[in-house]
Amino acid sequence: MTTARTTIAIALLAAALGCASAPATPAPRPTSAQPVASAPKSAAKPAAKADARPEARADAAAASKSGAKSGPAAPAAAPEPALPPRAQRLFEEAVRADEEQRKLKVPTDWPYLEKKWRTVLTEADVAEAHHNLGVALEAQGRLGEARAEYEQARTLKPSLRQASVNLGVLLEKQGDAGAAAAAYAQCVRDFPEDPVSRVRLAALYRESGQLDDAWRLAREALVREPRTVGAYRVLARVALQKNELDLAKLIAMRAQKLDDKDPELPWVVGLVLARQGDDAGAQVQQRKALALSEGFLPARYALLDAAVKKQSWGAVAEHAAAILKVEPGNAQVQLAHGLALRYTGKPDEALAAYDRAEKAANDRLPETHLARGVLLARVKSECEPALQELKLYTARSGPLLPEGSQVVKLQRECESQIEESRKAAEAAKQMQAEAAQKAAVKAAKDGKGTTGEPGKDAEHPAPAPGPGSAPATGAPNPSR
Repeated sequence: MTTARTTIAIALLAAALGCASAPATPAPRPTSAQPVASAPKSAAKPAAKADARPEARADAAAASKSGAKSGPAAPAAAPEPALPPRAQRLFEEAVRADEEQRKLKVPTDWPYLEKKWRTVLTEADVAEAHHNLGVALEAQGRLGEARAEYEQARTLKPSLRQASVNLGVLLEKQGDAGAAAAAYAQCVRDFPEDPVSRVRLAALYRESGQLDDAWRLAREALVREPRTVGAYRVLARVALQKNELDLAKLIAMRAQKLDDKDPELPWVVGLVLARQGDDAGAQVQQRKALALSEGFLPARYALLDAAVKKQSWGAVAEHAAAILKVEPGNAQVQLAHGLALRYTGKPDEALAAYDRAEKAANDRLPETHLARGVLLARVKSECEPALQELKLYTARSGPLLPEGSQVVKLQRECESQIEESRKAAEAAKQMQAEAAQKAAVKAAKDGKGTTGEPGKDAEHPAPAPGPGSAPATGAPNPSR
């Protein structure tokens, strides 16, 4: 998601400052080995009627849906008749248990199936049982144990093609693309007619930028199985990366006729439409991808990117919250969520989101300081902490910003406001000092008028009454 996150970061920077958004860039899908569902699914559907030989069933299954998403294969059918009767019966019971769960369409009870396949292995060392035990272990996230079982299955039966393919898929999940490519290449050599390994290897070539090799391998897979949907996916993605938009759209739409449940196909069509300027049509396709698989994150990223560029903050909040349920440590999306909260009138929650983004990025995302500084300056009118955040942003964002940039302007606004506030505070302080001085002078004068000294008790003291004077009662003086 590096390209998608970079695009979102640029758009977020523009949104925080009110600038124009960055040009659209399609978000790549996560590596093809990452399953969309919570538990690994089969890379192949069981054949309509299982062959008595396990390797025949595995081959038929792989051919029936060689383009499916990565994951372990379905349990193989009953092993060779040479097995002891008890091992044969236990193997058939394990197959029936898996098939019953599939028919009921309930969540697969992987620990139960693990137990079933381990019981088979207590009776006989069967390659198919090791392979299917690896499937159950991989579904539970026990990748190291699953890898050991796949390798054991390959050792016991080198012709068990699906074990080799599943080993490559598991290596992809563990992040070892080089080892996975080697495993697929070995499958291509050992099983020249296998389309699955070619599709998986083509996907790895495409992700590494080797587009011509990816195209060649995908075409070879289609020659071996024309209904290989995974090969069409690779071809569509290669055409998209080469900016051959009409071709990419044509391939994706043709593949949808083969598999209308694959979310990646409408996602690719949506990316094509977005590049062609049809934003409304692109959103329809991305939402169609989400309807097929709610957890398909590439469609969420595409919708989030479009919403940020349009500054549709309600939609930004919706898609960012959905992504954060799966990737709570995604700093870019935390930042986007914070901006959406700020623009929807929740500044305190936005500051909390910026804190989470800063923590998730180990303080290596300068845009968090910019977003926090803008919020503090423009929403809370707290210029001093805002200026500190803006200085942190300029210090950590690389080269010096241009003279007319929005960040520089905002810094100067904050500095001007801080200076004005300082002057106003000094003026207020001076006024308070002058008022206090006047009050002290007045108090001093008032204090001197009550000391008891003769002639100083009042400004115009009344003369003292002489002898024979009548008391001042206020009554008329009879002498007058």
